Amino acid sequence: MTASIGIWAQGDAAGDLVLYRWEADQDRGFVTFEVPTRRFRPSDGNGQPIGDLLLDAVSGDTNGMAAGVDGRLFSQIAAAILRAYARAGKPPATAHAYFY
Repeated sequence: MTASIGIWAQGDAAGDLVLYRWEADQDRGFVTFEVPTRRFRPSDGNGQPIGDLLLDAVSGDTNGMAAGVDGRLFSQIAAAILRAYARAGKPPATAHAYFY
């Protein structure tokens, strides 16, 4: 199990679509956070979606697939961003998560 996940907004976190870079153990990647709809997608470094995997935080549904994406880790990243969003009231610049 991952002990920590580092999550950083890439560029300005003030828009409707925020790109986040994440690192966990030997894994790393990107996710996009669609702020108005509270949806997350795995993406490349340019914000282009990988596969059709979608996590909808409003409904709690996760649908689709993305090759090479760990679904559990993807969910943990989304949850960390949502927790930081709830605390700040806006997309956070960082949303690191620690597990014990």
